[in-house]
Amino acid sequence: MNKKTTWILAPLAAVALSLSGCGDDSSDSAAPSTTSAAATSSGEAAPASNMMEKVPSPFVMTPQMEPTYVGAVDGSDAYIALARSGDDMIAFLCDGDQMWTWMTGTMDGDKASLSSPDGATLTASMSDGTVTGQVSAPGMPDKAFVAHPAAAEEGMFRATTNHDGADYTLGWIMTADGVRGLERQANGSSTGAIAVDRNDDDMDDRQRERRQERREQLDCDEMNNYNMWLVAQPQTPPVAEMVSMNSVQMEGC
Repeated sequence: MNKKTTWILAPLAAVALSLSGCGDDSSDSAAPSTTSAAATSSGEAAPASNMMEKVPSPFVMTPQMEPTYVGAVDGSDAYIALARSGDDMIAFLCDGDQMWTWMTGTMDGDKASLSSPDGATLTASMSDGTVTGQVSAPGMPDKAFVAHPAAAEEGMFRATTNHDGADYTLGWIMTADGVRGLERQANGSSTGAIAVDRNDDDMDDRQRERRQERREQLDCDEMNNYNMWLVAQPQTPPVAEMVSMNSVQMEGC
């Protein structure tokens, strides 16, 4: 039986509201300049190229796009999040380590086909409110996934932040099972990585080893600075949750 871990938030991050999302980078002094516009639930179609701007920022209290779906990718540490507007769709794939890609595409009936400039592809079908399909990305061959409608505590987030004069795009995916997040600069460098599972009982030996390797590789001072920056931001539920997740990931530093 799965046992959900109770997360203890930092003192300045004590917010007991519902949350949703996946992640990116920021500095200790620069305030986030979010590119995400307020999400719409009107059902009006938005071209996939414009839908990125409608993904909610974790720094502003805005709802998820309707509908939004979240799930895990089989045989990997990656999570997948998708949002639909009319016949247009976007998807975010993130493993909280190096894998990061945003895809755009369309729905044709109950079939979806998406792709990204870096070569990632996604094909899926929708049935009874569930999205089932295959996704591939650089370094990851075709993998199956199942995504369900995002609950109140789940979702996809995107924002632009600035660190030492460099702009980063943050992406977070939050699910009932855990969080995957990463920040990516235009030149491909990344920071703010987060990959934490809520249900420790579900982690196999490979996942435990991978997390230990990540802890050893992480610059703990950098992670601590990032967490301090997050604490200084508006403490919306997603940000508060990420503070907690980062604190968990820093255990053992």
